[in-house]
Amino acid sequence: MALNKLQILLWGITALSITSVVFGDSLLSSLSVTLCGFVTGIRTVIGALALALFLIGGVLYAIAHFLPTSLDYRKNLIGWSTAMIVGGIIGLIVVILAQPLISTFTGIGTSVGGVIGANAITC
Repeated sequence: MALNKLQILLWGITALSITSVVFGDSLLSSLSVTLCGFVTGIRTVIGALALALFLIGGVLYAIAHFLPTSLDYRKNLIGWSTAMIVGGIIGLIVVILAQPLISTFTGIGTSVGGVIGANAITC
C-alpha cells in the first residue's frame, strides 16, 4: 500500500500531537526552537530570492521595452520578466505567511477559541 504525501503529513502531525501530549513542555520548547529556526531560514533564503527576482525581472522588463517591437525575443523577454516578478510576489507571500502557517499546522500555542496561549511560537 503506497502512502501519498498528504497521508504521510497527516501521520506525522498525529505522531507529533501524541508525543507532545506524552512528553509535555520539554518537547514543545525544543519543537518551538526548531520551528523558529526553520521560519528564520525561510525568511532569509526566500526573502533574498524574492528580492533578486524582483530586481532581475524589473531590469529584464525595462530592457525588453527598448528592443524593437518586431522581435520575437522581446515577447519572450517580457514573458520571462513578468514570471520573475510574479515569482518574487509569491516568495514574499511565503515569507510573510511562514510563521502563521507553521503555527496553524502544528496547532502549537492555540487554545480553544483560537487565542494564542502561553506556549505560542513567536520568532
